[in-house]
Amino acid sequence: MARRGHHTLEQIKNMVLVAAEELVVQGGLSQLRVRNIAAKIGYTVGSIYMVFSNMDDLILHVKGRALDEIAEKMDKVQAPNAEQRLEELAGVYIRYASQNLNRWSLVFEHRLPEGSEIPAWYQRKMDTLYGKFEIQFANIAPELSSSQCRQTALAFLGGIHGICSLMLTTQLAGLNDNDLEESVTLLIRRFIHDGWVNAMSGVRSSAKTPANNTWRLWPTASPVYY
Repeated sequence: MARRGHHTLEQIKNMVLVAAEELVVQGGLSQLRVRNIAAKIGYTVGSIYMVFSNMDDLILHVKGRALDEIAEKMDKVQAPNAEQRLEELAGVYIRYASQNLNRWSLVFEHRLPEGSEIPAWYQRKMDTLYGKFEIQFANIAPELSSSQCRQTALAFLGGIHGICSLMLTTQLAGLNDNDLEESVTLLIRRFIHDGWVNAMSGVRSSAKTPANNTWRLWPTASPVYY
């Protein structure tokens, strides 16, 4: 590695992101402090703020990299029909959550300050993830509008996320990874075959959805960074 002061701003930015990810993997969001990152890369705190406007901006980029990884893994799904693709997409999601618990948790634990807008580049990454599920519901139930497909995808992903949160972050005796995958598979099959998807055709497209089409999944209070 080049000596301190011999890196471009782009290289420093990447070093910061890699160091931040390592801290998250080691100790979760609580370890993500600007001084910890600075010490890890051998630069000053001021150097970090040369490449990121603030800590929230940095964390959004860390979260964005996690979303990109999930999306890239989902791109490899090649099941022959929409129902099987849903199962495989869900499988990608739960395996990523299980194998990268702290990075997955960060996506939903971190919350922007009240009144802040989600940057368009980050929203696009979220839309890409939801879109992979929307497409499958559009194939399964072509009578649904694009808005209804989006609502269905959000409800579906919310169910998968809830199972992951329950089983990965709560101590439930006797449960293992097979229980997690089987629970998600059961959710998928019941979601489709018990008429939940068809029921969406009766939901008006103007149902309460965010005016700016911004979707959030269960954020918690913002931490303090110092």
